[in-house]
Amino acid sequence: MVLISIIVPTFNERENLEEFVKRLFRSSGGFDLEVVVVDDDSRDGTGELADELAGKFNLQVIHRVGVRGLSSAVIDGFNTATGEVFGVMDADLSHPPEVLPKLVEKISEGFEVVFASRKVEGGGFDDWPIHRKIISFFATIMAKPLTDCTDPMSGFFLVRKEVIEGVSLSPLGFKIGLEILVKGMFSRYAEVGYTFKDRAKGESKLGFRQYFDYLHHLLRLYVFKLKLS
Repeated sequence: MVLISIIVPTFNERENLEEFVKRLFRSSGGFDLEVVVVDDDSRDGTGELADELAGKFNLQVIHRVGVRGLSSAVIDGFNTATGEVFGVMDADLSHPPEVLPKLVEKISEGFEVVFASRKVEGGGFDDWPIHRKIISFFATIMAKPLTDCTDPMSGFFLVRKEVIEGVSLSPLGFKIGLEILVKGMFSRYAEVGYTFKDRAKGESKLGFRQYFDYLHHLLRLYVFKLKLS
């Protein structure tokens, strides 16, 4: 049976982490699951809670001190994970763990990359403010020349390990999925609809710096594509 390694970057997610992990493992009846929590020196005890959960579940914890960033945390998680398929999810429950089996099913059908999408049939937004929808719309439009994926902004996806082996990943900000879509070595990808649920607990980490980093990241990816053409 294929081992799925889910990378979960965390920063001050103590209020959500335990429920997330429990729901994730409850949803994994048809496949083997490993969770890699990468904590960026949370001040609310997230790292300590992750250590406790590691005694109850198949869960590894990476404690990062003096460094922060979602994308670099994901890459550190990839380097530690032992599965044949890597996944990325947020711990704030905006990515419903119950959707994961649908992504795994697509992997078992031979797709090498599978994105959970808010913009295909079965997808959507749950109580998202209008300004977030507008920002997401324009961010997706700007990435359109780089990929056919309907929701390249998604932070919820699976990728076979060999897709990124030997690939230099150097994303800025929080959109490592887009980098994989552009640089990854794959021929088939799929999308699965899901409803994005805004966090009920804790505070969003999204701010002006993340938007600026996204624009910078886009520019670098356009340069990468031009060099290949």
